[in-house]
Amino acid sequence: MLELYFLTFGKMEDLVKQLERLWDNMEEVGQGEEWVHILAYAMSQKIMLQWKDNPRLRMISYSNTENVPGLEINSNFNDCFSDISYIRLDKRRLQDIVNSNENSYQAELDCKTSLLVPSGNARFGNAYITCMPAQELVKLMITSDGLLRRNMFDDNVRDSQGYSAVNQEISATLKEHPDRFVLFNNGITIVCKKATTENGKYVLENPQIVNGCQTCNMIYQAYRRGVSLECVQVIAKIVGSNEEEVTQGIVRGANRQNIVYEEAFETIRGFHKDLEKNFEYNQVKGYQKIYYERRSRQYADNVQIRPQQKISFRGLIQSMVALFLNHVEDSHKHEYTLLKSYKDYLFIDEHSYKPYYLAAFLCLNVDILFRERKLPKELISYKMHIMLLIKEMAGGHSPDLVSEGIDKYCEQLLEKLEEGRLRQYALEACKKFEDIRIKWINAKGEQYKYGIKDSAEFRSFLMKEIYGVPSQGETEKSYVGYVMNVGLDKRGTLYGFIEHMPDNIFFHEFDNPDMDRSYAGKKVSYKIVRNGNQVRAVNVRLMNH
Repeated sequence: MLELYFLTFGKMEDLVKQLERLWDNMEEVGQGEEWVHILAYAMSQKIMLQWKDNPRLRMISYSNTENVPGLEINSNFNDCFSDISYIRLDKRRLQDIVNSNENSYQAELDCKTSLLVPSGNARFGNAYITCMPAQELVKLMITSDGLLRRNMFDDNVRDSQGYSAVNQEISATLKEHPDRFVLFNNGITIVCKKATTENGKYVLENPQIVNGCQTCNMIYQAYRRGVSLECVQVIAKIVGSNEEEVTQGIVRGANRQNIVYEEAFETIRGFHKDLEKNFEYNQVKGYQKIYYERRSRQYADNVQIRPQQKISFRGLIQSMVALFLNHVEDSHKHEYTLLKSYKDYLFIDEHSYKPYYLAAFLCLNVDILFRERKLPKELISYKMHIMLLIKEMAGGHSPDLVSEGIDKYCEQLLEKLEEGRLRQYALEACKKFEDIRIKWINAKGEQYKYGIKDSAEFRSFLMKEIYGVPSQGETEKSYVGYVMNVGLDKRGTLYGFIEHMPDNIFFHEFDNPDMDRSYAGKKVSYKIVRNGNQVRAVNVRLMNH
């Protein structure tokens, strides 16, 4: 559903005339106005064919006068919309909106029956289970102007998923079997700073709906479409607690009924919410604004934000692992695996947001360069390596994420990339990568041209080629052990195994050209590298007993 909002500080009659003129000739009125071109596209026949209803028009006037008088509207203009409404804002209503945006308000719910569930510890708060009329839920979810309080769902692991198969079933039940809705639906969970009962009503302080986002959105859509909700009841668990630990636990528990990965719970932490806001305040000169879509389909309803402007948690953690943790060989892995491995090193409350913004900026804009065929398409599978090369070649070694110098480093690098200069740096990085890959194959042999993307050894080789010495971020550890045996493979080259827990480590003459059969039974030092799922020892050196 397309909803259009226009704000005026003048007379509503003047705004109506301006809008009628705009609709009569968008091309003429909107010359040089990008937002009008976007609107014209949204109103084009190609898009209109996909509409379920005509758009809704909301005209907002800020003044301290009384309600808007009756307005005369051209019938052709009126027919363009399924609904036209006027909203008058004064200081009081504007303050209500500010409080709503900050989720700082009290709400009352009128529920006939409820059950108190004591937590056993007063510090953790209290909980109620109730069956509430859907109309009461709608009152909780909307502002005084009838708009959905979207920030009420900020602690939900997903945003509305649109008209998915499940949501279509919810919508059908609301229309066809409203009295059965309470039996078919799992209900919702509301968490607030404090929940009390007064005169048979619940008083909720700063409520958040942490589970049931799809249910709530479908009920809201039904309300907007005029579907009767008189017979619809919703089961709700209301929890009042001021403890962050308790709130996070409730979110996890409430969503375990669905398949929700650990990373979805990670993104409801305060760090990610603040990071999302920080992205909205930043933009690199010469490039589109970028957004952190920390929740699934969070910006799906915003037609002005294109897919290439949004980075998900997956893209962000993969980019950070590649660029700032010096493990580009792991960056292709699933976000759950990365979070499990690197949760103690990323998304720490004390971290600056700037390296995360830089990582997202490179990820999104290098991807655009590849899709627009401005970079060699055969290197697209090595995108993270190209990003790493851009960062290292243009900015040099980056300070640690908790270092005081990390902000200055990111600012200087982003400044170098302004006004479209990223493309040139990316082309230089691609050429450097090709040169390093050729050197790698020449040094190691043809069999080493495969598996480069997830090879820690190749990453070390790449960094050495850039700097001539191991990266400051090199994390390979030296081990000591005894060689179990040494033998010859069918090609006549030496190989062996070193005692190691939990699994013995394989080593080969290709990596250790100085080895011989005398290594068997002797004490050696070595390092471990991984190439995909394979683990082997390199730099194997005899030690004095």
